[in-house]
Amino acid sequence: MRSTLIPVVAVSALLALAGCSSESAGDSGSGANSEACTQFASAYNEFTELTTSGPADGDVEKWTADKDAASAEFSPLADQASGDVQSKINAVVSDLPVDSLQLTEADSESGQAFVDNSNAVAAACESEGATITLADFPLQKFN
Repeated sequence: MRSTLIPVVAVSALLALAGCSSESAGDSGSGANSEACTQFASAYNEFTELTTSGPADGDVEKWTADKDAASAEFSPLADQASGDVQSKINAVVSDLPVDSLQLTEADSESGQAFVDNSNAVAAACESEGATITLADFPLQKFN
């Protein structure tokens, strides 16, 4: 009977440890989403600042290149995230137009989608405990 008891206790201990390690893996996912959320807010705010500031010293080519580089920062963030945060970041990336000037045209559908999708990312982040603040993106409307 003693020889049967030792393996049962050992297996029970291993199962308990396996349970603990899966809990910590869940925590690291939340940490990854928290980091992705923070980086998303930073990329969004940088992109918004570039979009609203216009070209410095009239250098449209540099301004366009800077905006393209800033918008390219969104895509890798989806790979860092998981779950709802990942799917919301993917929506931002998939709806970005090739020409970022389209986002700021009056009554721009792509601009509205960018704002709505970005707010959905913020809501997904907040539901996971990572509150982020996004700058106001300049949507122009015809009156």
